[in-house]
Amino acid sequence: MKSFVISFILIMVVSSCSFENKVSKNIFFSRNDLTEVKELNNPEEIVIDSLLYPASFRIIKDSILVVNNQPMCDYMLEFYSLRTFKPLAQMIKRGNGPGDMLSCYLDMHSSENTIFHLMDGMAKKYYKVDLDTLLYYKRLKPVYSFGYSSEINPSTFVLDNNADTYIGCNMWYSPDEKFSNGISMPLSVFNKNVDNKKPMTDYKYFTPPVTGLLIFKNPQSGLVWAADTHCDRICIYNDSLQLLSTIDGPDHIEVSYETVQSNSPVPFVTFTKKRDIHGYADYFITDKFIYLVYEGNEHFEPMELSPVEMFKFDFDGNILCNYKFDRYVYSISVDNNDSYLYCASRKNMQESPTILRYKL
Repeated sequence: MKSFVISFILIMVVSSCSFENKVSKNIFFSRNDLTEVKELNNPEEIVIDSLLYPASFRIIKDSILVVNNQPMCDYMLEFYSLRTFKPLAQMIKRGNGPGDMLSCYLDMHSSENTIFHLMDGMAKKYYKVDLDTLLYYKRLKPVYSFGYSSEINPSTFVLDNNADTYIGCNMWYSPDEKFSNGISMPLSVFNKNVDNKKPMTDYKYFTPPVTGLLIFKNPQSGLVWAADTHCDRICIYNDSLQLLSTIDGPDHIEVSYETVQSNSPVPFVTFTKKRDIHGYADYFITDKFIYLVYEGNEHFEPMELSPVEMFKFDFDGNILCNYKFDRYVYSISVDNNDSYLYCASRKNMQESPTILRYKL
């Protein structure tokens, strides 16, 4: 397999869709630079009759773990056989009692590890869980848990750091100095179980509509990757959150911002020209590669979802392949042999999703 190894270019400042800082290395790429491009068409559909409207799912070993966040669902997690598509278990009741959750978001990005994370966005709790324990008790019995700050961007997961701290995307960070809330970086280190609960009126601007990151650690180097959900940029940091390098492309979207008035006590920051920019949307990590789904839309149309792409990286940050899907996909999983990709898909945001399998 040919791979494209992108040269590093020394620069001192980054472009408009990120904060100003000294960057040691920057990678620029376009689609024309990529030597391996694969069209992904005609997937196999996986039909599970009992699924209603799953929020997301992941493949774990030989099974499908499904997340339900709909009010009509009594259980947050359901487990199905990947061979027979039959239900195996229902886990974690919806509620506020012991072992329950009010809402559930699945932070799992590996198909072999039975240890993964759940977030309850309503309770502001983060849980490390073991699948075997969940299957045995059918309710939430975490390996450990902690409360996270209300300052965390609600569209992002947090990254467990050590016994006392975690890394998160600060919802009050502004990518434009003109609309600054006094927070210089998108990522911050937070103390577990601490929440200052500052009111919105303590800030000048409401910035979450234009910020968001997919945050994870490179399993080989331990460096923190942050893929921007509103721009075609990936930032790479060390443990001290010093920015080491960026990966820019393939569209080099020029991002600009403005404010709009609303009923909110502070003005909302939005994209100019009524744009709704979508960048990186999901990721998955295997023993050898990092896969990142990229939408690349400047005008997101929820009732007519556009086909997406996926970039395959090695752990050194080199882009090996550009996969082009024949439709909109999300919630991806890749088997441990890097042979098949599983994903959810739908034509619009009101349609119930289907589960698909592509051969890579």
